[in-house]
Amino acid sequence: MEGLFKADANLVAHEIMSIDEEATPAQIVEKARDKGTELHKCFEWNDGIAAEKYRLYQARQVVCALVIKRPDGDENKPPVRTFHKIDRAHDSGYRPTELIVRNQDEYEKLLQQAYAELHAFKVKYQSLSELEEILVLIP
Repeated sequence: MEGLFKADANLVAHEIMSIDEEATPAQIVEKARDKGTELHKCFEWNDGIAAEKYRLYQARQVVCALVIKRPDGDENKPPVRTFHKIDRAHDSGYRPTELIVRNQDEYEKLLQQAYAELHAFKVKYQSLSELEEILVLIP
């Protein structure tokens, strides 16, 4: 956490746990308003900058939520995600899925990204024994 937020993760966790047994985002922000807390370091307090960051967040939400119905009209098939994020060395952006599947290199990158996300899911939920049968299938 030190690198991303420039805050001590242990102190931040302690401050969040001191709020309540189940802290809401609103409670966390309220606690972080105190400049003496470690949590304060985790937030952008300049309203202009924060507003622009929130708009970027909203743009990501819009792109990630877009799905299209399958062209064959089969209602039993799930819709297709319209865009995927492509990370490159110099930048990243969202590319239409139909273009990604036509480019072998980009398709391979998307596949690697999917495996990385599956692995992150496995790490996040490995303590839940009910998911053990599913998690063993993830490399």
